[in-house]
Amino acid sequence: MKKIFLPFLCICVLSITSCTKPGTGGKATLSVHVFEGVCDGSNRTVVPKAMIYVKYGGTAVDADVSSYDDAQEADFGGKTVFENLRRGDYYLYGVSEDGTKTGGTHFEIKNRIGEREVVICTGSYE
Repeated sequence: MKKIFLPFLCICVLSITSCTKPGTGGKATLSVHVFEGVCDGSNRTVVPKAMIYVKYGGTAVDADVSSYDDAQEADFGGKTVFENLRRGDYYLYGVSEDGTKTGGTHFEIKNRIGEREVVICTGSYE
């Protein structure tokens, strides 16, 4: 019984400790851009100074910004960067400076290293 139990216990401990959850501590970067309206390729109007919220492990919109894990203000070009992220699901939610325009999108980081471009269009929630 001990011969079977000990290897089984080691495998269980290793599988639990080797799992990583979304969040900081990785090597991936999300470069986030916020645009007005629907993302159909024709819209090039940025939302300057938007607040961009990120929920680690999130897959759907939550309008309660206090439930998000991190936030950054976009520059005048509607862009901000979240760095040092791990693999996993992220939900990004953007709110214009005056609060009238909101939008969000889900993004999954599949590889540990590299920069990914993410677009949030106000008026749509993916």
